[in-house]
Amino acid sequence: MRLSDYLRLGFAGVKAHKKRAVAVVVIVGLLFGVIVAGTFILQGIENVVMSKMLAPTDGKVLVVSNVDTAICRENCDILAGTTQIRENIRRYGGEVMGLEIIQTKDGAFYKLRENIFDSINDNIDDDEVLQVAVPLKTAVNLVGTQLPNYDAAVSTKLNAIEEVREKILHKVIESKTGEKYYIAEILPGGVYGIDLSLMNVEQKGNPLDAVLGQVRTGTSQDFIAKSVGDEVRTDAENMGIVLAQFSDVKAAYDYYQDEANYCAEMDRIFGACGENYKYQVFPVVSDPLTTYENLQSVWLVFRIAAAVLTVIAVIIAFSTYARLMGKDMKVIALYHAMGATGRQIWLVYVTYLLILSLMAVAFALVVGLALAVGLSLVNMTALGQVFTLGFGIETEQIWLIGWNNLIWCIAGAMVLVAFMAVVLGNGNFRAKELAKKLK
Repeated sequence: MRLSDYLRLGFAGVKAHKKRAVAVVVIVGLLFGVIVAGTFILQGIENVVMSKMLAPTDGKVLVVSNVDTAICRENCDILAGTTQIRENIRRYGGEVMGLEIIQTKDGAFYKLRENIFDSINDNIDDDEVLQVAVPLKTAVNLVGTQLPNYDAAVSTKLNAIEEVREKILHKVIESKTGEKYYIAEILPGGVYGIDLSLMNVEQKGNPLDAVLGQVRTGTSQDFIAKSVGDEVRTDAENMGIVLAQFSDVKAAYDYYQDEANYCAEMDRIFGACGENYKYQVFPVVSDPLTTYENLQSVWLVFRIAAAVLTVIAVIIAFSTYARLMGKDMKVIALYHAMGATGRQIWLVYVTYLLILSLMAVAFALVVGLALAVGLSLVNMTALGQVFTLGFGIETEQIWLIGWNNLIWCIAGAMVLVAFMAVVLGNGNFRAKELAKKLK
């Protein structure tokens, strides 16, 4: 038989058992639809959060490492420590970047020897203007204004952030000390709230807070993107500070988790760090590392729940497939009478059950996408507000839809259960076994 024949007979089987076929597609599709919706939403949140945090650095993660003098105390060897830090960075695939600390009348700024910010304005002729990339709080301090208190109305805080951004972004300002700055970029960093919980915009009990509450707004450091050349400069490594650039969050997180670098804050406070801990590591633009770590915990819980639902769905699908084949003894006998071989009949039922499985997967994708889109639309205004309040950056429409390979696992499970049902029911397709069952 040709492929078209198998497909035709497979669809004929679906039509012959229409009610059971619809039931298994709907029930299994709904169970998997919940998993797909959760996957879309959770991956969507992770994607949009990381894209906002890492937008100023074009997706790269900047981390600073230094010898933790609270651990080594009077035995600190800063030179040897910074040498080891550089080796560790390279071992994890990071790139050590030249870093200077520039002191101005308004405080200290980091200056990269190889600038990564692409918002420098080469049309500014004034050679006394420092071009900076700073978080909103620093920009507010430089311009000599204030943001509303934390307990102000959400609309008041949002309007204030918008007004400040319009007033200073991509403009030359003069600070209270007389220094001139061109605000090349506003970096994401905590303005109102330490996380992106929707409670920050007066929404209580929103289920998205289970994830958004794990997103840390962090703090960004102050950078000079382009200097004027005569500032007081200090090589950061002489102070035991090493800046590294990693290609993505996963690479930076692996470095962060090295036993020489990682110690939870509470453990550090109580002196309970591991015996190999030596160096502090922290991001310098927002806080993608803590957020990534928190989201891995959320993903773990979600995958456990998804595994339970998958097992239930697979059991329902398998038992239904077995009953469908059990009801088709006379049809299978007819195939034999028409001269079909056992292998051909086996392939007909593989095709039949694969069609049902793929229909269930397609239904799950539609349900999951509908739920994710609906949740995005319902919360779109609040999401835009909480991103603005949390990071102090401008946000466009936020869609909580992201693809994760977990969805392929769902499709694979349904394909596998179709094959398993046919393989374990292989006796149904042998003429001798069939004759016994029909007696």
